[in-house]
Amino acid sequence: GVHGHYSSPPLALQSVPSTPIGSGMPMRPNGRHKCLIIGINYTGSRAQLRGCINDAKNMQGLLRRNGYPDDGSHMLLLTDERNRGREYQPNKEMITKAFAWLMKDVRKGDVLFFHFSGHGGQQRDTTGMEVDGYNETLIPVDYDRKGQISDDVLWGSLVYRLPEGARITALMDMCHSGTGLDLPYDYNVDTRSWTEDINPAHSAGDVVLFSGCEDAQTSADVAGAGRQAGGAMTQAFMGAYNTCNNDAATYHEFLTAVKKELRKKKFSQRPQLTSSQRFDAKSRVFALGYASGGCGGGGGSIPSVIEPNHNPKIGRMKRQNIRRQRHGLGGGGGNNFFGMMAGAAGAALFADALF
Repeated sequence: GVHGHYSSPPLALQSVPSTPIGSGMPMRPNGRHKCLIIGINYTGSRAQLRGCINDAKNMQGLLRRNGYPDDGSHMLLLTDERNRGREYQPNKEMITKAFAWLMKDVRKGDVLFFHFSGHGGQQRDTTGMEVDGYNETLIPVDYDRKGQISDDVLWGSLVYRLPEGARITALMDMCHSGTGLDLPYDYNVDTRSWTEDINPAHSAGDVVLFSGCEDAQTSADVAGAGRQAGGAMTQAFMGAYNTCNNDAATYHEFLTAVKKELRKKKFSQRPQLTSSQRFDAKSRVFALGYASGGCGGGGGSIPSVIEPNHNPKIGRMKRQNIRRQRHGLGGGGGNNFFGMMAGAAGAALFADALF
């Protein structure tokens, strides 16, 4: 069986083989797919949401249509529905075990997908690594007893463990998910360029995260007339994927389409694309699976690629000790999950916001 014990990556930086950006052949997928999908409505709690299980099931359908086999070896769905067995509940223990399941025997050419829809939060960063003074967190269903799962743990469990030549595409639909996997490069759709974290966490695999908002924003949990409840980002992601008209959309074009979907539905949040590798987002074709007929095409004919490693050193790099800032409530970082829960207005806010 898979044991769900988390062990941190080594502290020291390690030198690894790498190629300069733009050189080196892109790697080909081997045809093996695996995905982990988590949707949490926090049913019966004061933090209850409506649309996250819908998000998870809709994403499961999209992945099925794009070559991910729907069996216990390749697809794992965790939701807090009452009728699901204990081993499929998204509590802290099962989520940790699910990360280990996803990464077990991962090898070159594997194409993986990770989707989380639920509450995210923030915890003070005591290491001086994070620019905003906080670690972003994922909130399991038993957060009140077991606590949160920090982005450091997500990075150490998924990103750092991925070997060169394997790929994870992730979608995180929650508040504060802008840097939810602690990936070092952030893509700016307007300038068409990447910026690197001040204190980057580098790794050798190919990990790309689409997330619902910038760290200081909150994601919307939407239900409208005739519309199924769900996270705005998941709905926009799926809408963009289905409207790419079988064109071979690039990462830049796909992110622009997600942005358009959010605007069309009157959401103010901005989608964000972060990555473990710098790559040319204007030429690299986006695909969920190992082959793409462009978005929405299912098992199309264009083989997708895996970005080779461009990072000569992997591990966490501390260039600057960041002094902790104070956040006011209006400024974003201060309005974390538990602060909100404590406020009398919490219940009303939970109806409208996905934390």
